[in-house]
Amino acid sequence: MMESRLTLLLLAALLATAHAQSDDGVYEYDEYDNSNTNDYNEPDDYPELDVSPTFITNAQQFSVELGGDITFPCAVENLGSHLVMFKHIMNSGENKLLFVGDIALKPSVKFTKNGNSFVLNGVARRHAGKYVCRIETSPATELTHTLDVQYPATVRRVSPEVQRVVQGSSVTLECVAEGNPPAAINWSRQQGHLPSGAQSEESSLQGLSITLENVDRHVEGTYICTASNGIGDPSSASMTVEVEYPPEVITEQAILHTGEGDEAKLMCIVHGRPPPHVSWGKDGKPINPDYHITEHDSLHRHTLTISKVREEDFGDYTCTAENSQGQKANTLRLTGLPKTPKMTSSPSGGEKTSYTLTWETESYTPIAQYRLQYRKFKPNITKQAPGMWIDRLHSPKPSEGNLTGPIHHMSHAIEMLEPATDYEATVAVENKFGWSGTSDVFQFCTRKEDPTTTTTTTTTTTTLAPEPENIAPVMEEVAFGQSANGCGTNTLNMALLTLVLSAFLS
Repeated sequence: MMESRLTLLLLAALLATAHAQSDDGVYEYDEYDNSNTNDYNEPDDYPELDVSPTFITNAQQFSVELGGDITFPCAVENLGSHLVMFKHIMNSGENKLLFVGDIALKPSVKFTKNGNSFVLNGVARRHAGKYVCRIETSPATELTHTLDVQYPATVRRVSPEVQRVVQGSSVTLECVAEGNPPAAINWSRQQGHLPSGAQSEESSLQGLSITLENVDRHVEGTYICTASNGIGDPSSASMTVEVEYPPEVITEQAILHTGEGDEAKLMCIVHGRPPPHVSWGKDGKPINPDYHITEHDSLHRHTLTISKVREEDFGDYTCTAENSQGQKANTLRLTGLPKTPKMTSSPSGGEKTSYTLTWETESYTPIAQYRLQYRKFKPNITKQAPGMWIDRLHSPKPSEGNLTGPIHHMSHAIEMLEPATDYEATVAVENKFGWSGTSDVFQFCTRKEDPTTTTTTTTTTTTLAPEPENIAPVMEEVAFGQSANGCGTNTLNMALLTLVLSAFLS
C-alpha cells in the first residue's frame, strides 16, 4: 500500500513539473500577417517561463545532547508545484526517506513537519547523520544538514574483574570508553595512591591501559577506571589485582621479658597469598598444646598465649608460615632475664670527688647484683686501651633488689674521683635467670675546685686585652684549667676561644 502511494506521489510530482510545456518542449506563438510589414500581430499572452525552485537556507551542522530537540530548515523559493522530500542518511550509510511533501512515509511522534522545516523531538543516538532536503528537478536540488548527537561517556573493563598474578610478574589493566565528545579516562585505586605514588593517572586516549611491573603485595587492591566527557555523570568500572607471594613473618617484639606465673603473649604478623598456614614451635620442637593457646585474632595477627609461665617455658619460639609459594619463619624469645639498663642521671655532677650514677631496668624477678664499670674519659683517644676499666660487682640496696614491680630504679655513688674530670661508665644487672645486656657507655663529669681570687695568669692576660671587662672571668678559668661545670673537655675549648679573642682585640 505504501509503495503504491509513493508511486502516485512521484508521478504527481513529475506531471506537475511537466505542466505548461508542449510535447516538444517549445513554447507556441500566434501567427502574424506577413503581407503587412508595418504591422504585425503580437500574442496576447506570453507563456510563463518554468523557474527552478531554490533552497534559500544554508547547510548547517547541529550538535545536540541526547534527548534534545532540533529543527532542520528547508526554506525554498519558487517551489511551484514541486514537492520537498526529506530523508535521513545514517552514519552506517543506510538511507531512510521520511517525508514526501506533507506526507510522512513512516509516521513517528519524533518527526513532524512545520512548513518547510522538519522537527525532531527527543534526539537519540541513532538519529546522528545527515539530513537531506530534496526537490526532484533536473538535475535534483538538495540541501544537506549534519546532526552530531552528544551523549554521556560509558566505560567497560577489558581485563578480567579479578586478576591473580605471581609476585615479580607484571599485570595489565585495561578498559575502553565511548562517548561524544570522546571521553577522558582516569585511573585511581580504591585503597589509596597508585603504585606510582600519584593519586590518579588520566589521559584523553580511549582504550587506555596501565601496566604494573614486578608486582608485590603492596600493589594489591581494586583499581577503578572512570570515563567522563562533561555530558551527564561519569561512568566507572573496577578491576581487582591479587598477588600470590610467599609468606612474610614480622615480629613486633622479638624479645619478651616476663616472670614465672605471669601470662605471656607471643605475636607474629603474617602476610601471604594464598593465606599461609601458621604453626608454632619451641627450640625446634612442636609446642605442648596443654600449656599453650594459639589464636588468629585478626586478618594477619597470630598469637601464642602461655597462661602461666614456668621456668621451662623460657626459650626461643618459632612462628612458621607456609603456602604454595614458599615458607618463612621468625624467632621470638621468651626470657626471664632483666632488660638492659638505661642511665637516668645527669651528665654534670654536683660533687667534686664523687658522682651518683642512676639507672633503671625491667625485671620480673628480684635483682641479685649489678656490675659497674667506670674510668676516666680521654676525648683525644678514639679507642681506650683494654684493662683500664674499674670493674666491681655490687649488691643492690634492699629497696632496689626486692621485687616491687617490673621496673627497678637503682643508683650507686662512685667515690674518690678527681675534680673537674670527665668519666664514662657502664652497668649491667643480674637476676636468678642471668645477666642483662650491658648499658650504653654513659659520660659524666665532676664539679671543679673552688677558684682562687687572683693569679699571675689572670694579670698577664688582662694586660693583653684591658678593654673588655667581661673576659677576665673567662681567663680565670684558663688559669685553673677548669670549666664552670667542672668538665675538663670544655676547659681547653674555652681557653682557646679566649686566646683567639684576646689576640683579635689587641
